[in-house]
Amino acid sequence: MGMTAFEQELRKIVSPRYPDATYVGRACYVRLSEMNRAKIQFISTHIASQYDALRLTILNRDEGAVDNLVLRFSDLLGKKHTSNPNFRDGVIPHLWDDCGKVAWYVYQPSSRDYQELSDAVGSYLEVFQEQVQMERPGWEQTM
Repeated sequence: MGMTAFEQELRKIVSPRYPDATYVGRACYVRLSEMNRAKIQFISTHIASQYDALRLTILNRDEGAVDNLVLRFSDLLGKKHTSNPNFRDGVIPHLWDDCGKVAWYVYQPSSRDYQELSDAVGSYLEVFQEQVQMERPGWEQTM
């Protein structure tokens, strides 16, 4: 079975930073540490078929969901101008599920937009990542 549009779009956002993410349906999972995983999925915040945000949930092996954040495309990317005359004021980027056919509505995000989404996801997930992997080899404690 081919990749769903949700999976393709999640990959563009998540895989630059987390190449080992696992994709399931319209969500993906990132291993952050021994105990923590992140679940990332597209959600609709106001109109059922319009996916205008990502929900990031931090799952802990012992405690279940420990934190979550909704990243709204309107907050991150703002309104985008388009050549479409029906949208003179611009459009807030969102994926539209038109009877199972999922695509960006009117505005297709640029590589810079994807980069911004990627960075926002990364800076939230980093909070829950073990810091040990950040230490450079050869670094020694001098205390």
